Amino acid sequence: MDRPPDIAIVGPGKVGTALGICAARAGWPVVAVGGGRPGHAELAARKIGEAAFPRGAPAPRAAPSSADVAAAGGLVLLTVPDDAIGRVCGELAEAGAFARGAVVAHCSGALGSDVLAAARDRCGRRVGSMHPLQTFPTVAAAVERLAGSYCFIEGDGEAAGVLEKLARAIGAVPVAIAPAAKALYHAAAVMACNYLVAMQDAAAELAAAAGVKRATWLAAVGPILRATVDNVLALGPGAALTGPIARGETGTLARHGQALAAAPAGPRELYAALGRYTIDLALRSGRIDEATAGRLRTALQ
Repeated sequence: MDRPPDIAIVGPGKVGTALGICAARAGWPVVAVGGGRPGHAELAARKIGEAAFPRGAPAPRAAPSSADVAAAGGLVLLTVPDDAIGRVCGELAEAGAFARGAVVAHCSGALGSDVLAAARDRCGRRVGSMHPLQTFPTVAAAVERLAGSYCFIEGDGEAAGVLEKLARAIGAVPVAIAPAAKALYHAAAVMACNYLVAMQDAAAELAAAAGVKRATWLAAVGPILRATVDNVLALGPGAALTGPIARGETGTLARHGQALAAAPAGPRELYAALGRYTIDLALRSGRIDEATAGRLRTALQ
């Protein structure tokens, strides 16, 4: 692939628009965008065009239909919601919308390229997927964070190769993953990111029950939360573990249990589940022995 393929983006939401901007900045031509909510295509085309302008490349056109968009691309990115990927791909395949020789790909974390079977089986197109492991609350944040992020890629050999080159072009780190492993990989990503957010909400609820205002708690926990994440990344979870379980303090866990009896059920149940896992982690990492683990499990109950 001497020249990057023309990119067409179907469903230009936050991820699709951000990928388009980053691709245009890297010299990959984005030629058409469309689909999704009314007005999204025009806004995405303008933003991507602004990124392409300094390189002298034309702005993409906002096409009237998804089929028009798909027909324009040598690389068609279906950045629609996960539950719509298979349906949209099937409709485009039925309409014969994919150009000859095109690569068709999606950006879902939980789905493999098999969801694009219609493009492969009916049209003979190469299919793949590329999931950036990053959180994108806005287009601006997505553009800022894509460089340096890891992109997990799978698919037909040539399709995966094109996606790997795109990932490198936008400054991301490509990693190969098996198609059948995508759902489990995505569950890990959800646990690492989304569940961390939920856990902070539960902690804030417990702090509020202790009389600490939510805003005060979130400000107070910020430094230790950042330090904990830094320690995990630098040392690994086992070595980074601190606190009463790592120290084998059964009395502290018993006092927590007494206090939690009057706390809201959700945070209380979450504390117990995480406590059980943390005891296992402390045992596996050699922080405590089996006898201490047993006493901690009893205290936790």
